[in-house]
Amino acid sequence: MRIKFSAVLLLILFLVAAASAQSTVPSLNEIFAFPCASFTCPDGYFPVELIEGANGNFYGSAVGGGTGTNAQGTIFEITPAGQISVIYSFAEESDGSLPNGSAPGALVEGMDGFLYGITSENGANGFGTIFKLSKSGTIQVLHNFCSTLTCSDGANPSFLMQAIDGNFYGATGPTDYPTSVLFRMTPSGTYTVLHTFDSKTQPDGTGVYGMVQASDGNLYGTTVAGAQFKPYNSFFRFDPATGIYEILHGFNTSNINLPGVATSAPVLTSSGEFFGLQAFSTLYKVGPTGAYEKLGSLSSTQFFDGNILQASDGNLWGNFDGGTCGTPEGIAFSASTSGALLQSLTFNCMTVGEQLGAMLQAANGSFYGVTLGNGGVNDNPIDNGTIWSLDAGLPAPSPGITAFLPTSGQTGAHLLVQGNHFVGTTAVTMNGVSANFEVLSVNYIRLTVPSGATTGPISVSNAGGTVKSEKAFTIE
Repeated sequence: MRIKFSAVLLLILFLVAAASAQSTVPSLNEIFAFPCASFTCPDGYFPVELIEGANGNFYGSAVGGGTGTNAQGTIFEITPAGQISVIYSFAEESDGSLPNGSAPGALVEGMDGFLYGITSENGANGFGTIFKLSKSGTIQVLHNFCSTLTCSDGANPSFLMQAIDGNFYGATGPTDYPTSVLFRMTPSGTYTVLHTFDSKTQPDGTGVYGMVQASDGNLYGTTVAGAQFKPYNSFFRFDPATGIYEILHGFNTSNINLPGVATSAPVLTSSGEFFGLQAFSTLYKVGPTGAYEKLGSLSSTQFFDGNILQASDGNLWGNFDGGTCGTPEGIAFSASTSGALLQSLTFNCMTVGEQLGAMLQAANGSFYGVTLGNGGVNDNPIDNGTIWSLDAGLPAPSPGITAFLPTSGQTGAHLLVQGNHFVGTTAVTMNGVSANFEVLSVNYIRLTVPSGATTGPISVSNAGGTVKSEKAFTIE
């Protein structure tokens, strides 16, 4: 009887384990496909950007389509369930101009609740704009880029972020010198060029994939490689306080020990290290002082243009955009921080879409992203793109705290907390005392120093857990 019981017990444990393993198999779903009828695409087409808003919905941009005369792009809001509404269409004025720009790209939810973004074309001078958009659809152009491709102001913006000082930082390009620049813009629109990228100065590069602000206040990023005869780019550090730009590591395809140029923005992990992707799907790690380590290849079919993040399981997740159908199709992946490939999921271009954009992990633990073209659009022959979700059975991500300003104050004072995964925050405490707070965006919380608070760390809680700041806030 004991033998029989043990056999039955082992069988039950096996079935439970199998069921558990099966439940964690990633589930990829298209939640919205951009439809067109008679070449009219009111929601837009070719989505390129998706961010998580403070309200738990997503905001994104599509480079074409919309409503109005010759509309050339949209800004939209979409729920996790796929209910979409267009906030703004970039359409022609009566004189045929597009003064607010066209082909919108990077999008940021500002601390003031407005959406800030870029257009890569048109505007007053024809080379793109930076705009401020209310969620009810009122737009204001804050900056128009160069009137020629030889002016030092920059042309064709490509990236935008908001730092803890409240200013926006971004880049133009990749274009030839001198129109590929790193810039700063105040919320009111005061624009300053901070660095001019020069691909002739190896290994600077010709633009920026993306940047992230670390706890030291510096911005870290990767540049875009130059043309065929300038095959190099870099991992850099920029100090917003001093204006010092420093290359920490150079990538060069001619060096046999470094398998190609960087092809993604870096991600700052909980360990304080940066991870990124290089050509030929190579994963690498760089320390804050520039110490580089190659970790290995994640795919035998992907070569360029990937994205990467750290998810709630502690592993690195990301995607390679692939190409058009079958050349090859894009993939989503997970890998350990030591470089071991854990999972790889191929996108079917005819059902979920092709040419993947960056993905994010939302407050519910699922991943969301866009594909630039194709997808299941009722067998319509026009390639429109999709918004997709990927459920890998991961828990909700816990918040992360990078910094806070000011670092000291009295009861009733306001301070700004910078970090990530703040959407869905349920509580904020200052050395154990509950504080009133407002989630401004996925990266920022504003809170009020409560009565009775004493000097100590700040804690933020959400469905994924509680995180405590490494530094203490000083009560004056």
